[in-house]
Amino acid sequence: MEAAWFLYVSAILFAIGIYGLLTRRNMIRMLLSAEIIFNAALLAFLSLASLDAGYGPVGGAIVVIAISLSAAEVGVIVSIAIMMFRMRRALDVYELRKFKG
Repeated sequence: MEAAWFLYVSAILFAIGIYGLLTRRNMIRMLLSAEIIFNAALLAFLSLASLDAGYGPVGGAIVVIAISLSAAEVGVIVSIAIMMFRMRRALDVYELRKFKG
């Protein structure tokens, strides 16, 4: 298949993620939107890496490493969200201002 279709899908996913990140106040929904943006970037990277056959599976290996790092990031953010919910009984990101100072 042509890589342009994958880039179109990646651009649509990126736009959906940006919209979700800018319009949501819930921490979990913002995390999901950020993951959609990250996956759109990975899809674009893989589609562009598939065009050049000179590097072999290097693009796929980089994406696998990025996905594993993303899983660790999600674990940390979810633990912060659980701590915030236990302390404030809400996941509103504007409640974070009360943690300052």
